[in-house]
Amino acid sequence: MKILLSWLTEYIQIDQSPEEIAKILTMAGLEVDAVETIALKAEGVVVCKVLAVEKHPQADKLCLATVSDGQETMQVVCGAPNCHVGMKAALAKVGARVCDADGKIFAIKKSKIRGVESLGMLCAADELGLPPSGDGIIELASHINEGTNVAELYADTVFEISLTPNLGHCASVLGVARELAAATGKTVNFPQTNVEEDLSSPVSSAVRVEVKNPQACPRYACRIMRGVAIGPSPDWLKSRLELSGIRSINNVVDVTNYVMLEFGHPLHAFDYDLLVDQRLEIKNAKPAESFTTLDGKERFLEDYDLLICDGAKPVALAGIMGGINSEVSESTKNLLIEAAYFAPSVVRRTSKHLGLMTDASKRFERGCDPNFLLKAINRVIMLIQQIGGGIADHGAIDIAAKKFDKKCITCRLKRINDLLGTHLNASEVETIFTKLDFIAAYDGQGGFSVEVPTYRNDVQEEIDLVEEVARIYGYDNIDKTSCRFRASMLPHAPIFIFERKVRSRLISEGLQEFLTCDLIGPTILHETLQASEMPEKLWVRVVNPTSVEQSILRTSLLPGLLETVKYNWDHQNQDIAGFEVGRIHFKDGEQYREQTMASIVLSGKSRPMHWDEKPKEYDFFDLKGIVENLLSELKVADVKFKSTHLKTLHPGRQASIFVGNLELGSLGEIHPSILRRLDVPQRILFAEINLHDLYKVKSEDVRMRAIPMYPGSERDWTVTLEEDLPIGKIFDAIHSISSKVLESVALLDVYRSDKLGKGLKNVTLRFLYRDKEKTISQEKVDAEHAHIIEHVLKHINTIPLSKNH
Repeated sequence: MKILLSWLTEYIQIDQSPEEIAKILTMAGLEVDAVETIALKAEGVVVCKVLAVEKHPQADKLCLATVSDGQETMQVVCGAPNCHVGMKAALAKVGARVCDADGKIFAIKKSKIRGVESLGMLCAADELGLPPSGDGIIELASHINEGTNVAELYADTVFEISLTPNLGHCASVLGVARELAAATGKTVNFPQTNVEEDLSSPVSSAVRVEVKNPQACPRYACRIMRGVAIGPSPDWLKSRLELSGIRSINNVVDVTNYVMLEFGHPLHAFDYDLLVDQRLEIKNAKPAESFTTLDGKERFLEDYDLLICDGAKPVALAGIMGGINSEVSESTKNLLIEAAYFAPSVVRRTSKHLGLMTDASKRFERGCDPNFLLKAINRVIMLIQQIGGGIADHGAIDIAAKKFDKKCITCRLKRINDLLGTHLNASEVETIFTKLDFIAAYDGQGGFSVEVPTYRNDVQEEIDLVEEVARIYGYDNIDKTSCRFRASMLPHAPIFIFERKVRSRLISEGLQEFLTCDLIGPTILHETLQASEMPEKLWVRVVNPTSVEQSILRTSLLPGLLETVKYNWDHQNQDIAGFEVGRIHFKDGEQYREQTMASIVLSGKSRPMHWDEKPKEYDFFDLKGIVENLLSELKVADVKFKSTHLKTLHPGRQASIFVGNLELGSLGEIHPSILRRLDVPQRILFAEINLHDLYKVKSEDVRMRAIPMYPGSERDWTVTLEEDLPIGKIFDAIHSISSKVLESVALLDVYRSDKLGKGLKNVTLRFLYRDKEKTISQEKVDAEHAHIIEHVLKHINTIPLSKNH
């Protein structure tokens, strides 16, 4: 929501700077997102009065205007069709600076136009750096004194305010002025609503109104205006609307929007002569009934949508938008102006299902003041009479289903002080309620009876009154007790930050984090680690353990995770995918060491239930893929997986992770003998990585590579190998060749069958060749591919049945 400072100053005297006002509003709960200063690009332009207008002797479309700036009279040549005697205009005298068609600034010089001397220029809106406002020069309000600097008239400050849904009463200039008045102790000055009426023409004889759903429309009011001249709005009105984010349409529609922004109550103007039978009915729509709104779109309605209808058709969607069949146009002479109070839930429901949110619907959804209808209508009529003429019929139609009395809420002084931690007395609290326009009566026993005005629909209970006291008293004025806890000022250890990053990465892999105890027993240690590579003399024993099974600090995360899998298996939770980041402990000579490890455990099915794909058990490559993703995220380069012979892992289904000569950890399938002792009849996969070593080889650098400019060429090769020969040896042989055109090689397929032979496997690789400087030829690819194959076959133990494809 945008609020203009110049508009606010019409309601309340403001002594503070815009920045101070923004702070006051923010502390009161109206968060000010931005403060924008509006200034004219033009300089030295003043207000003048046109004294005489004559035809130019040498040009039919030009005129000679005699103008006065209050000190001197001069002649200027003008081409605007709206230049007339008596108008107030913007005069750029010789030396003033204005804008050209491209927005560039230039200085006004004394000149001759078609042989007639011109001592200045009467300015249009775009020549002052303002949005264009039709053909012709700017016409200023008649009360502005000649000689006034035009820049002062258009200079303004715009507050961009974010309102929470409970602050519907602040969705207007008046609402913000009330908040400022409560915070600063000032008084709000309400604008006049004087209306010129035709006493001989009562409104009751001009229109009939019937409300058929009083629950959806508890109050409805309207008035009639006759003889209105529809036309463009004056510049002051256009400027305020456009700076507030609303497009100018015509003087009548602009006034209804202006009053909505001013008072916070939406209004609508109908072309009175287009209303069939000069009657209105407020009723629910028929199911699937269609209605075309002002934006030209046809809307299909439900039976809970509320319509404003004339004697034959719908003319408005209640609280949201009018219809195209009754809009105010250039031919309109007579108006019916509506102000209503619609139930917020009804407007919200229609707005949501139609996907139609308007400035009016936003305000009705948050709740308007049902007792402000007639003031809003009269304000609209008064402004229309000032800029478009016309006269109003005597009186107003006002249909109310009930009385809208002020809410009366009791509030305890002790409760206020207890909740806020303050020591306010009754007089101070009563003063705050008075500033908020609440009527408070103190009973002398610590209780208040507070009457809340109907525009404050957000105040319903005692706790709301406590919040109001806090806002106006000032949160800055409430004593803040010192915190008994003080965090350390020491920075985080790098390994701690690194652990969090590893955790985040493993969670993103779909793993659940496990937490197991650092204390384990010798039984589980022997059963799971099988007198592992860490000798018993390196174990760290607890001096006075609570039990034997918690007498040793773990040397690996494996025992605890295996116990977790065992526990879940016994409780029929057979599918496990988890990780743990924790510390292991061991002796290093006379020193005790601890290091942080990250372990992964998988068991059961990776997709236990899926209608499209069959269940699949976790295997070695699922685990290896998670590890590779982790290392890739940390940008660890030159990773190698080498076959190992750890006693805890299955022979032939395990590997160690190396970066250069540094061993980061290991991964593989748990040895079947351990599974038998645990009585878990399914495979368990386990990986463990030392995070201290991993931290040394991670990289923060992101290397970008250009997209290849020239196309590549692919070749596939299938080779028959012995089952025991690792495929990695083929990759090592390939990478040992220094090829300038081999860009990548990937494993495409591994095939085994009885026809192929026992102990054999077919491995298919895909090679990608590319020349970085030109399109590579087929002959060069074939030659390079044959050279690589020949080299690989010399370095590996292949079967004579191998073939190229």
